[in-house]
Amino acid sequence: MLELSAGSINKIADSEEAFRQRCVDDADDWLLRALVDRCRSAGLILDPSRRYAFTTLPLFGGEYTVDNIWMCSCRDWLAFTAKIYSETKDLPDGSTVRIVVTD
Repeated sequence: MLELSAGSINKIADSEEAFRQRCVDDADDWLLRALVDRCRSAGLILDPSRRYAFTTLPLFGGEYTVDNIWMCSCRDWLAFTAKIYSETKDLPDGSTVRIVVTD
């Protein structure tokens, strides 16, 4: 499973059917259904072109809370998290990271 916000990818099933069943069961809370419900209750309603994004990525200690969520385009979120992943994938756990935001 590709976990964009945590910068990780792991094999979680041996077949497509097994993957689909694990998503239906969602025993490991991969889909963050409770967080999505809290976002909706807080008025953060997605349209097909937007997704929930983390203000501070969980990779950097961000919490899985509504206060740490905003909405952005799917394209922007994928581009941002791909860039972060490419820059941090080889760093050892506990490394200090400095992020500079520019236009």
